[in-house]
Amino acid sequence: MNLDKIVCNCMSVTSGMIKDAVDAGASTLEEVQEATGASTVCGACLEDVERLVQYFVSERDAK
Repeated sequence: MNLDKIVCNCMSVTSGMIKDAVDAGASTLEEVQEATGASTVCGACLEDVERLVQYFVSERDAK
């Protein structure tokens, strides 16, 4: 996975920034939105952000 890929154009949030938020303790879409601002402007990336949050949380919890 390319962690430098921008997921949220409005807030310039990358996949890596979402992973960092999850690694820092965020476990829900809302917590990641609060930490990064991702999907809080136009919402076009909401499904992508949600999918990444679920992926990174399951990856983190599997450790």
